[in-house]
Amino acid sequence: KNWVLLANKQDGSMMTNALGMKIAGVVGTAGFNHIIPVELYINGFYWGSYNFTEKVGFHNNSIDLEDDTKAALLELDSYYDEDFRFHSDIYRLPVNIKEPDLTERVSLLEFSIIKDDFNAFEKALSEGEDINKWVDIDYLAKFLMVNDLICNYEINHPKSTFLYKENYFDGGKYIFGPVWDLDWAFGYEHGKDYCKTDA
Repeated sequence: KNWVLLANKQDGSMMTNALGMKIAGVVGTAGFNHIIPVELYINGFYWGSYNFTEKVGFHNNSIDLEDDTKAALLELDSYYDEDFRFHSDIYRLPVNIKEPDLTERVSLLEFSIIKDDFNAFEKALSEGEDINKWVDIDYLAKFLMVNDLICNYEINHPKSTFLYKENYFDGGKYIFGPVWDLDWAFGYEHGKDYCKTDA
């Protein structure tokens, strides 16, 4: 439950996640993952190249919170595949609620609070308000810096874009991170090859 084997699914991607996560760690993004590259064998049969890493979420050695009872982890992802999800009011972003697991608590009130809060943040952004009261600017800058350094364009779709709030009930700020799933980075998205796209 706490760890995953992240596949190097695409040809030539064997170092993209490892290198991207290392850069995230050096830059100091929120909840950055550690990577151990592995060659996976099961019962003597080779299954491929993977990365052993923390599963993104609370309680998973990923995002470390003192108290996560008022926290929520969101993923902006066009796969739009979580049980509790919504499209934001203005930009129609696909917002997936990764944590808490609302299927266990079946809390429509909690769902409504998370949804309304995100839409209020988006409204402030669309109206050109100072988003400093909504977002931890330092973590946002680090998150964007890593994506820029590794030429990761998935935040434009969006895909695999995580942010969380430690406390929805006292005006806490959104923290962007962890950085995740980087096999389309390093120029792959533009030419289906790595490190050949002009930055």
